Amino acid sequence: MEKWNYVWIFFGLMAFFLVLFYLLKRFTKEVTKVRHLNLRAKGLTQMPAVPYIIAETLEALYGLSQRVKETKMAKHGLNQMYRIGDAHENAYTFMYDTSGHDTAKDDRDALIKKLKHSKEKNILSNVNLETYPQEVTHDHKANTGINFTDLFLDKPEQLTISWTNYYGFRHDAHSNKDTFANVLKDPEVATEEFWPTIAKFGLAYNLLLLQKVKSEHIDDINKNFGDVWESVIKPIYDEDRLYFIDLRIFNQWDAQKVKGFDRWTPSSWVLLKQDKKTKKLTPIAIRIADFKDTNVQVYTRMDAAWIYALTAARTSVTVYGVWLGHVYHWHIVTASMQMTMFNTMDSDHPIRTLLDPQSESLIGFNAALLHMWKSIGPPTSFSTSDLFLELTNSFATNRSFFDDGPNVAIKKLNLDPKDFTLKEEWDQYPVVQDLLHFWKISGEFAEVFVEHTYKDNQAVYDDTQLRDWIDESANPEEGNIRGLPEMGDKSALKKVLQSLIYRVVAHGNSRLLKSLSDVLCFVSNYPPCLQNKDIPKPSHVFDKKGELLVKYLPNTGTIGEMMTFYYIFTYSAPYKPLLPLLGNDTSLYFKDPDDPRNIALIKFRNQVGEFVRKYDPDAPLVHQWPASIET
Repeated sequence: MEKWNYVWIFFGLMAFFLVLFYLLKRFTKEVTKVRHLNLRAKGLTQMPAVPYIIAETLEALYGLSQRVKETKMAKHGLNQMYRIGDAHENAYTFMYDTSGHDTAKDDRDALIKKLKHSKEKNILSNVNLETYPQEVTHDHKANTGINFTDLFLDKPEQLTISWTNYYGFRHDAHSNKDTFANVLKDPEVATEEFWPTIAKFGLAYNLLLLQKVKSEHIDDINKNFGDVWESVIKPIYDEDRLYFIDLRIFNQWDAQKVKGFDRWTPSSWVLLKQDKKTKKLTPIAIRIADFKDTNVQVYTRMDAAWIYALTAARTSVTVYGVWLGHVYHWHIVTASMQMTMFNTMDSDHPIRTLLDPQSESLIGFNAALLHMWKSIGPPTSFSTSDLFLELTNSFATNRSFFDDGPNVAIKKLNLDPKDFTLKEEWDQYPVVQDLLHFWKISGEFAEVFVEHTYKDNQAVYDDTQLRDWIDESANPEEGNIRGLPEMGDKSALKKVLQSLIYRVVAHGNSRLLKSLSDVLCFVSNYPPCLQNKDIPKPSHVFDKKGELLVKYLPNTGTIGEMMTFYYIFTYSAPYKPLLPLLGNDTSLYFKDPDDPRNIALIKFRNQVGEFVRKYDPDAPLVHQWPASIET
């Protein structure tokens, strides 16, 4: 009898420890689970989840604070003198002198506080702090009555105010000054430069947004451009040369007041004609509207206010690029997929081994951006994180995971490579050319990984953690990402991994000096907002010097905020570069150096390096390309 008692005790203890192990495992998993914001409670049911990790968010905030320090040299290079109105100061003062008080006194007060703390410890017991010398400094605002960051520029040429002398930037950009200024003065220059600015310099903003007009678009175009349909637009459509950029999505939001000034994103719709021989695209008609289309104006090249229409359209293109082209495609969807991967896959899973090195910073940065919106976000009309989430939710409606890939986007936009090719494919739309390159090398990397990780299609199907990842990503209560395929074969997995690798690597281009460029820094080329929400009639006459038009553009403080945003990208080092400093054959992902997946990784890194050297031959900073999405 005693023998059986011991047996029962033994099995009882085994059962107890098994239950305890199960509970501990569940508890640990629950504690370490990556959470996401309750967007559904806000009615935001269309967009992917926005995850957060508290520790990673704090790391991101600290990292950003250090990056601000790294940008000091670039900001201190803003030492060119300008005269705006009655003020004659350097660019830095106009863009950043927001203090309105004696900064030296603040430094003195902080020092006294430290000294008092030391005195309490009897370190400086004989120091009479009451007689500590007080410096008298020049306070610009107190003496002039001018709020330097509230000023609007006097003329287009002053938009060079944001060109820093650091790294020879201003010197190298100088030759483009007159062309950029003439965009605000000369209708011909403004028309000629509109499309090339998007096609050549919109890579960091993922500006794959041009559409070819097809028959299904005609009723809508005729309805909105009816007065000029027969005379201007229809002949071009009949010759199959009509394109458009439709950014009417912005009519859902009104202008916002920030620091006492309007910040407004116009709703724009641009029609462009193509020269079949040169492949050149030229805008021919523009529809500009405000909140809920309460004021709608249609402009053509012959209208006096044509340059205004082009400038308003450039603004909506910029805001699309910042929040939808860049952040939605590369930040939002990617972070949601990373969250569900962390929650469903063990850390030693091969897919984690592949993707973890590219997934170290994004969730923390996104959360930091939402929490510190007014401090680190660019100065657009989406002045709160709630407004941004509303925009993202609207854009994500009926949007699928693979819609974000350039291969699918090109088809949906009805773009044919032969219409944008003179010597090599897509050379007349370089943004597409570069994005397709990133897509190709990402697919090659994913191909090798899958082929050498899974023996056959059955092995993919049998990977329960993989299937859980995709199911959790598609779950409306978790990842909320539409259009993900079932994990039943290798091809499905390759497509998903190609898309994720692509999003991270494509984002890396925005950290390069070439992606910032003098074009983006001259903010009338890519305005983050208009600061006057009035829409002039097409017949409204602006002065030929562009002096009135610049009053619609960002003021000096807004320009400064935009440069802070840009500088954090390009004038700070990545936490971890994609291309290791010690060589592309170091810091490999898999244990065996001869693993074909490591060979593919080295090739992938080499391809990114080759792209950088071709993209920016004068300053090929290959180690500036980050391994993760950090900013």
